[in-house]
Amino acid sequence: MKLKLTALLLLVSLLLGSVSAALAADKDVIYHGIITLRYENSSTSVYKEMDKESKVLKYLAPGAKIEILGIYPDWVSIRYGTKGVGYVLRNRIDVTETVDPVNVPPYPVMPQSYYAVIDRTLEVKAEKNADSETLEILTPGARVALEGVEDGWARLIYKRQYGYIDTRNLSAIYPVASNELTADSTAPISVFHSFFKDDPPRNNNLAVASAFISKVMQPGEVMNFNDTVSPFSAANGYQLAGVLVDEELKKNYGGGSCQVSSTLWDALMQLPGITVLLRKPHGDNAASYLPHGMDASSGTDNLNFIFRNDYDFPIRIDASTHDLCLFVAVYKETK
Repeated sequence: MKLKLTALLLLVSLLLGSVSAALAADKDVIYHGIITLRYENSSTSVYKEMDKESKVLKYLAPGAKIEILGIYPDWVSIRYGTKGVGYVLRNRIDVTETVDPVNVPPYPVMPQSYYAVIDRTLEVKAEKNADSETLEILTPGARVALEGVEDGWARLIYKRQYGYIDTRNLSAIYPVASNELTADSTAPISVFHSFFKDDPPRNNNLAVASAFISKVMQPGEVMNFNDTVSPFSAANGYQLAGVLVDEELKKNYGGGSCQVSSTLWDALMQLPGITVLLRKPHGDNAASYLPHGMDASSGTDNLNFIFRNDYDFPIRIDASTHDLCLFVAVYKETK
């Protein structure tokens, strides 16, 4: 069902009032964690702001326990002192426990509440300010996932930071179904997107792999990503593009397909009825086109993404590219 923008903004304004009141009180801890042991000879900075040029509040040793209050594309906010807040880069932490697994998704899920279909050329800005840096230009037909709306701006993930779209440039914002059991085939039960650089052969490969994974999966059905999108060959529509092989960048047919498996994984992570059977990240620093740690490598015998639909209903995956944005939506199939 289409949610009119005016009604949505009224709802969001009420929600933001509640959020502001909550922020004034003590923040709840959502995850327990430690400063990662991967860098055993290096201390980790706690910054005053989400900016490595900001003041360093404290240095933490590997293994130090932390209380995590919030997650962002490249940062987490942590308890500092009794009521203060500091910020740590996500690649410097390991999460050990979700405090309230019933109401809080497992780390590092970043739920998306809305999506938009672009119907006019518009700019994605770096700040909630029309004069700020333009991160991307979107044209009619592009689809983007939205975390929420604040101060008249729709907030979306842009690689390892947030981007913003002036809601006056959106004719409508559509909701993601809040409950899989009561959903139907008109509203997705999860969405996610990722942005990529303008590299025509790689962009072609993203579109080809997206088409292959766009399908209905029955209850109990398993998708093996490599098997679904292969063979990686010119005959199958792929072009030569860059791919990491043994830590070296080489050109292979299908280069870039990892971005499709990664974006699909981010959409599926939001769904408790999906069971991941195999997933491997790209490494400690992960893929730069997504929030830290939110990637799923694929394309070789030992790098693959495999999952199973454990819902008692079919799901439909709808993936596509437009401009420099890859969008994945998952629906409850009711036809």
